[in-house]
Amino acid sequence: MHRFLFFLFALLICTLQAQGPLDGYLKGKGVLDLAPSFSYNTADRFDGPSNQTYDLPYRGSMLALFAEYGLSRKTDLVAAAAYVFTENKSGLQDGGLFVKYRPWYKDIGSAGKLGILLGGGLAFPLSDYEPLVTGALGQKAVAAPLRVIAQWETALGLFFNTTAGYTWRLDRLNDDDVIAIRAQRPDYEPVQPQNFTTLLFKAGFPAAHYYFDAWVEWQHSAGGADYQPGVPDLPQAYGVSYTQAGGTLYYSENGKNG
Repeated sequence: MHRFLFFLFALLICTLQAQGPLDGYLKGKGVLDLAPSFSYNTADRFDGPSNQTYDLPYRGSMLALFAEYGLSRKTDLVAAAAYVFTENKSGLQDGGLFVKYRPWYKDIGSAGKLGILLGGGLAFPLSDYEPLVTGALGQKAVAAPLRVIAQWETALGLFFNTTAGYTWRLDRLNDDDVIAIRAQRPDYEPVQPQNFTTLLFKAGFPAAHYYFDAWVEWQHSAGGADYQPGVPDLPQAYGVSYTQAGGTLYYSENGKNG
């Protein structure tokens, strides 16, 4: 079964020192990092069942707030929230709380350092937004992600990150929503939200006054409803698979604000 598949490119100019809520760095005990970020998102086509392609362009921006606090030398607490802007609809959408733990970190001499981190938490909607409305980036999902992160920090300062993940969808379709769809599609058979896997590759270079990285990420859902234009359905149930690429640029005069 083909899933709702889109190709997305995001360019971020932000004060984060890594992309995403669960990266390969720890802040250190007692250190708090607060950072807003702004991203521009664009999608040109959507691929549906039976290799069909739909020209449904999307353009929008997102303002996100990111916070990370070092609970100990090996553990960080992470929080994130997102506000989406489009021509048709803007508003607060999804957020999350996560924990990141590094059980292993080794100095490998002239080759640099190698670390393994584990991350997990809960992602959830921050408002009662409507996924059907143009401008919604999320599916109003409640999800529990698990991430395994391997990061090599070279002696030159470059880093290479591989992050593999599995996410459990905890939300279920609302009975009233199903009834509303069946009023338009009497033969509608609801499909519950499906779990999915992710894989991320990232390379970057942090320095005293600047930071940059580039990354590519894949997501694959093993099931879920297929997207078809003009057919009433619940976006919460779509199986979403995508390829996403982007980067981060950061500059700071004093190493604290940028």
